[in-house]
Amino acid sequence: MAKDLLLPGNIIGLHRKAVEKLSRSGNGDAALLYLCLAAGQTSGALPWGAERVEAARSALIQLGLLRSDTPVAPQRPVKLADERPPEYTSEDIAQAMNNEKFKPLVPAMEHLLGKILSPSDLKILYMIYDFLGLPPEVILTLAGWCNEKAKKGGPGRTTTLPLIRREAVKWEKAGITTLDAADAHLQRMSRLDSRGAEILQLLFGESRTPVPQERDYLESWIRLGFSDELLLLARDRTLFNLQEFKWSYMNSILNRWHKEGLTTPAAVEATERGRRPVYQKPQARPSAGPSPAPSGASPVASSDVDRMFQELARAAQPPGTPGKEP
Repeated sequence: MAKDLLLPGNIIGLHRKAVEKLSRSGNGDAALLYLCLAAGQTSGALPWGAERVEAARSALIQLGLLRSDTPVAPQRPVKLADERPPEYTSEDIAQAMNNEKFKPLVPAMEHLLGKILSPSDLKILYMIYDFLGLPPEVILTLAGWCNEKAKKGGPGRTTTLPLIRREAVKWEKAGITTLDAADAHLQRMSRLDSRGAEILQLLFGESRTPVPQERDYLESWIRLGFSDELLLLARDRTLFNLQEFKWSYMNSILNRWHKEGLTTPAAVEATERGRRPVYQKPQARPSAGPSPAPSGASPVASSDVDRMFQELARAAQPPGTPGKEP
């Protein structure tokens, strides 16, 4: 057996200084993780949890045997857009209850929701843990946040596992998979809810938190930093043009102003005045009268005009009229 392990090509070479550093540190976990990495493996070859792996990784970094940007955990497969979670069976859940991390998550969730989880609830919870890969502490943080949102809807209301699952999918896509990332996200959402409530009060006089359909618009407006005055102007333009309020129409107005760099109502008004056509007063038309003589022509004398009329009058008289020439 030992002879087989020493065949050429199966031997790992370690630098003497690395061995000395590991020996002096007395950190067996760091030494085991170093051997796995030297063999081209990852921490997935060790039966450890994430905290133990992270502690060994930090020790190797402090010893100068591992760069801080070197991955040690196995890379999770990239999920396809059409990938669906597996259909977990009762046997899967029974086996999951033997998992040292998932098992304590169940009573903690039941305590948070104030009820015993049903078989379908357990399947949803395990999907969040197994398929989405969220750690238990992140799942409990998410569930607590969802529960607080539900309580704002009225006394006695609590969240449900389907609602938690929907938010968990969003968190996983956004990369919110650690406790630090979750805390930062919740602080950001708290600011959004606070400012969103202010905008709803400003626009409609309503004291409430935004609903999901409104949240996307409000988050965009808050991120772009629109002032209260500009929001009111966009609301008024929406009501004037449509005779009703539509979120999408107001959003299109604000996006157009943002693209044009208009950040105040005064800037909007100035830009729109510049686009209006300039009114030009029509020129006075010349009064009716005798047309001026063509350039270079001599005017006809009044005596010649009188003579012309006299000749026309005689020509019109019948023959034999006195004064008419034969």
